[in-house]
Amino acid sequence: MLLISLLAISACGVNGMSPSPSPSIPPATQTPSRTPTASATPTRTNTPIPSATPVPPTATLTLQQQREARLFEASLHYLAETAEEADLVAREIDFASGPHESADNACGPLTVAILRDGGYLPEDANPHEMWLLCPREDIPECHGLDILDKYFFPRSDYDYVFVNESVGSYDWAKNPLQPGDWLYLFVRKGISKYDGFDHMLVVTRVDDRGRAYSVTNINKGEGFIIQEELLYDPRRAGVGLFSELTNDQLRKELGMTGTAGFLLIRAKAISLP
Repeated sequence: MLLISLLAISACGVNGMSPSPSPSIPPATQTPSRTPTASATPTRTNTPIPSATPVPPTATLTLQQQREARLFEASLHYLAETAEEADLVAREIDFASGPHESADNACGPLTVAILRDGGYLPEDANPHEMWLLCPREDIPECHGLDILDKYFFPRSDYDYVFVNESVGSYDWAKNPLQPGDWLYLFVRKGISKYDGFDHMLVVTRVDDRGRAYSVTNINKGEGFIIQEELLYDPRRAGVGLFSELTNDQLRKELGMTGTAGFLLIRAKAISLP
């Protein structure tokens, strides 16, 4: 019964509740250097999106650029063009067992796998701890914030920022995301006749024009696949996944998310070696 209850309130497929308001996102900072070297990348390979370029080709890259490039490259190993392939990827991540392990509820574990392989989380970070994550303090069954603090993002090293504005209307040009940012998107009930859902994703790259991207699981009508998505374009309002996910005319029966705001977890300013 506990598993059924958590399935009913967790992310990636069902309705959530609104978070509390909070100050604007803190300035972008470097990723903590406390994490060890990432584990070997999965044996499964995918063809990168042709336009995806993590950093401009140069003879020398800064340590931060190297880390960001590694994160982007790690994310490409989880691309899946079909629902069947995406389910196989979910099982490779190995975050649950049996029929519960599929692409439609793999958003949290997928973020752990990408961050771990990219060197932003320790080698032993367990994707299972992110499955059915519920970071709401007003529901007794939810202990997601404690899990995030204990297993992934200790508050001593990370900022937790709650914003109650829709991700579709938020001013990302003023408060841009950065590679390695982790987000939990909340859905708002009662604004659509279609069901919505909470969702988790990680920012896997930001291009030289300030456009943020994520490799995430998404259903656009033919089942959940895993692909790189443009989250927003700071120069073009209404463009990107954040606008799509909060637009009832586009999502319809697929459901919306991010309409009640989001939780952003970002590394504090800790210098790289």
